[in-house]
Amino acid sequence: MTDTIRPFRATYYNPSFSRNFSALTCPPYDVISKKQLYLLKRKSPYNFSNILIATNNDYKEIGERLRNWIAKQVLVDDVDESIFLYEQKFKIGKNKFSRFGFLSLLKINEKGSIFPHEYTLSAPKEDRKKVIEEVEANLSPIFVIAPKRIAYFHTLYNRYRGKKPFMKFRDLDGNENRVWKITDKDTIEKICSQVSGKNLVIADGHHRFEVASGYYKRNKKRFENLNYIMSYITDAQPGLVILPTHRVISVPDFDGALCAFAGYFDVKEVKSDNAITCKLEKEKKFSFGVYRRGKFYFLRLKNEAILNKLFPASPYKKLNTYLLHQFVFPMIKTKGGIQYTHDIKEARKLSGSDKTAFILKSVSLSAVFDIANRGYRLPQKSTYFYPKVSSGIAIRRFAA
Repeated sequence: MTDTIRPFRATYYNPSFSRNFSALTCPPYDVISKKQLYLLKRKSPYNFSNILIATNNDYKEIGERLRNWIAKQVLVDDVDESIFLYEQKFKIGKNKFSRFGFLSLLKINEKGSIFPHEYTLSAPKEDRKKVIEEVEANLSPIFVIAPKRIAYFHTLYNRYRGKKPFMKFRDLDGNENRVWKITDKDTIEKICSQVSGKNLVIADGHHRFEVASGYYKRNKKRFENLNYIMSYITDAQPGLVILPTHRVISVPDFDGALCAFAGYFDVKEVKSDNAITCKLEKEKKFSFGVYRRGKFYFLRLKNEAILNKLFPASPYKKLNTYLLHQFVFPMIKTKGGIQYTHDIKEARKLSGSDKTAFILKSVSLSAVFDIANRGYRLPQKSTYFYPKVSSGIAIRRFAA
């Protein structure tokens, strides 16, 4: 069998225990707010967040809880090696989307074929390191993309989507999730062969990927196939959506900031957030929106030659998040930390009476692929692939 990806013996919620998977599954650890964690735990004492997140930094507790749930057969080990087909249907505004991918194992020490696209931080890695040491498992899949369409993936999806799913549920955002278990060896072999030799970009889960790589190096003799990590693998498809990440920060002298911007940008006041969004979507030059005390402004770069002069060799000069931080913010005085949100209405709310919201359009998928394939990484908070891949569908236990 080709070994870039492979099937695995999953551990999952026992269907005889409960089929209310909406009460059991949860988002990835890094996007669960305190309020969401409270709501998730109220859904069920067996919600997966109870294993995913260490309350009060008690990592031993989550390991003991996982082993207890397995002993009580709340979670069960599959007898077969499988790959899971995973579909998500969702809405953004009035537009409907669907996206699918495959849960499998991905070889983490495959040189030259897996490309991270974002820098990581030490605190989340330390947290996930303590978790993996205690549970000896991949609790959540990383999210990986093949840059080009894989025809067989779509053929298989069309074959399965009319069948009864192994699991279905709605997530916290109300998105519909369906999962089918694939155990046929010939089908699995063909899925694996489609990925072999292809360049793959990590869309989400960089911290988990780096932690799993380190765990493998320290424990390679303890477990079989430890140089693989549980992954959700998809290809280029219309449902592969990246949301923008807006910034909210204090700008004490806002009138002075507008004057500074006017030296490089055409600055126009517009009526609404919808107008900002429409202009950003149509504009090819570097542009962004600003919201301050009930007023919206659209800013469009007058002459792109300035970017070539300031950033002649930078691979990031077409990346709006980079230009905002390295070109726009240095023009003005800001105060305090930055707040991030993917929703314009929330950005307006966060700005209140004394802060300024900077509205961006989403980073293109082609930009992500280009930068990652060239060996560079994006600044933090550059991309937000939506929806997130839910946790609690399957676990990959190293000793199973």
